[in-house]
Amino acid sequence: EDALTYRRQRGLEKLDEQMALLVQRVSGGYRENWYFPELAGVGVSYNTFVWDKGMDPRAGMLRLVLGLGTRAVDRVEGDYPRLVALDAPSKRPHHGVEDARRFTQRDVDVLDISRNAPETVSLLRLANSESRLPLDLLAIRDDEVTRRMEERGRKGEKAWLLTFDGLLTKTPFCETMQRLLKTLEKAYDYPVDTEFTINFTEDGTPRINVVQCRPLQTRGERQRVDIPDHVDEEKLLFHSDGNFMGGNINLELSQVIWVEPEAYSRLCLSDKHEIARLIGRLNRRIGKREDEPTLLMGPGRWGTSTPSLSVPITFSEINNMAALSEVAFSAEGLMPELSFGSHFFQDLVEADIFYLALFPESPRVMFNRAWLERQPNNLEGLMPASSRFKNVVKVCRLKQGGFRLLADVVSQRLICTLPE
Repeated sequence: EDALTYRRQRGLEKLDEQMALLVQRVSGGYRENWYFPELAGVGVSYNTFVWDKGMDPRAGMLRLVLGLGTRAVDRVEGDYPRLVALDAPSKRPHHGVEDARRFTQRDVDVLDISRNAPETVSLLRLANSESRLPLDLLAIRDDEVTRRMEERGRKGEKAWLLTFDGLLTKTPFCETMQRLLKTLEKAYDYPVDTEFTINFTEDGTPRINVVQCRPLQTRGERQRVDIPDHVDEEKLLFHSDGNFMGGNINLELSQVIWVEPEAYSRLCLSDKHEIARLIGRLNRRIGKREDEPTLLMGPGRWGTSTPSLSVPITFSEINNMAALSEVAFSAEGLMPELSFGSHFFQDLVEADIFYLALFPESPRVMFNRAWLERQPNNLEGLMPASSRFKNVVKVCRLKQGGFRLLADVVSQRLICTLPE
């Protein structure tokens, strides 16, 4: 359905399309009964998702994982790749040890040679095997978790936390990747999106294989957007420093669709899937995005296949939205994933859908949720058959003007003004 939607949006639905099948050798090495690359990831030569004012988007970004690159291109439940801004590799989108534990990779995708099948192996198992991974470059010891395991009788096992800090700070890896991406960008005469693998030679030298390269669709900075220095918070739906993607924007909105986090969390599994279908029906009602610019807001990770993480929509169910917001709701573990570089995010970029992540508990973020809760809900009038979900999904239609989304890449400021 997503592929058909893509073709319809570009006027290709009636044209013949020739399909091709590409068989590609897996890049990697043998370790015990497994075969996998030591590192894999996505690299972009232009980082439109910088999360710090001091970062230069032109420096590029990596989305780095241990093992097969499937975890770099997909959004996986409970697992997070390492995001690396190549001009500031030590700066992360999150802070503190607990966040480092939460937003880390826990499992590794490999090929099981004995079964001739893909397998997912826990990092704990892999690190304590005879796989001889260069853990000093890829991870740090997690002494607290190791101590807990010993208290539970699991002595002899060591817990590791994947950070890639040694690789990023003690080797010329970042400079090499930046040079590689800029070389490809120059050859394409356009920013590029690559997928790569890395295998280390016996002397520890990383051998980089580019397994895919294509032009990176990006809006960039465009025309500068002037955002007032001081705006009364009562006149804003939200403001945030960073954590958005889609370039500069100055967009008047006519509608907000809001998925209420607590109410969504209480739903049974089948109803959570039904909420996704309801979002899809609302999406189809929009028709042309320019005629009814809509902001879709909800908890956790849009596009996940796991309803406990967020609404399990497909891309064709949000393709008419003008902007998409993931809102952190830590009480239920519904957290955004800053997964620029994944296939889902590439769909957003190519469809020109603006993305933002809001972390209301952060001191750099303000979210006027009370205003949303005071607004009348138009869901019942639009979708009478889905009225039982009116406490979960709210549709706020705003025709009086003044409801505007503004973002500036240079200052990394984002605000959404309320109607007068």
